Amino acid sequence: MYKGRSSKIKANKKFGQNFLKDELYLNKIIESMSNMLEEYKSENISLDIIEIGPGLGDLSVKILDCFSLVAYEIDRRLCKYLTNRFSTDKFKLYNKDVLSIEFNKNGWLHNKPYILVSNLPYYIATRIVLNALKDKMCKGMIVMTQKEVAYKFCADAQNNDFCAISVLTQSVSQKTTLIAIVPPNAFKPIPKVESAIFSIKKNDNEIKDGFETMVKEAFSYPRKKLIKNLSHIKNLDLIFKKLNIQNNARAHQITTIQYHQIFENLYQK
Repeated sequence: MYKGRSSKIKANKKFGQNFLKDELYLNKIIESMSNMLEEYKSENISLDIIEIGPGLGDLSVKILDCFSLVAYEIDRRLCKYLTNRFSTDKFKLYNKDVLSIEFNKNGWLHNKPYILVSNLPYYIATRIVLNALKDKMCKGMIVMTQKEVAYKFCADAQNNDFCAISVLTQSVSQKTTLIAIVPPNAFKPIPKVESAIFSIKKNDNEIKDGFETMVKEAFSYPRKKLIKNLSHIKNLDLIFKKLNIQNNARAHQITTIQYHQIFENLYQK
């Protein structure tokens, strides 16, 4: 059913392609995916699997051993190759740039509940993960990004990596897990940076209108006091006093819960 991988296809820098070839890290992704699917199965939730940028199909073939797969690939060369490699009804492939798809929080990539399992191109990884976090149909993800980006998605308050991305992630997730740091030599061609695999299991919360804007403003100047970054908010000092937040606190020093408390207090009559 599945043909072997070809070594003749070269990565295209235009699309930020670095093909993961190390079996150790491919298997770590599959193991984490299987664990997440089992957790949801125990909750009587059945999920489809979406992959963005399948490349030469080394991760895809492992997914297809046990599951069906919907994949998005922007590179026409690779689409032709993948269609030939995976001649099965279990594999559905779209030749499309996912960021050209109009975002819909009720189903951006798929009209059924799904998890995202992907080695993401570095230059679009943050946008894809944030969109998936806001997509109600996405219930979780196991993805690989540049290491520094992964740290931001997984960071807690008081950590120097804690930022607006961290707050948004924690707002809609049950748990985030940094699974592995991946060295450059695990890829072909070899990138100049380290990568990391991480997982996010989502909850049923939504990011409310206005909350993302407030959080991004809070972290707009990380070295400044939070009260200065949000100085346009009326009576912010009174809200801080009510919530026992110090006036000299920086954005990374307060928790996601406290950001939601600030936001809720803005709309109290």
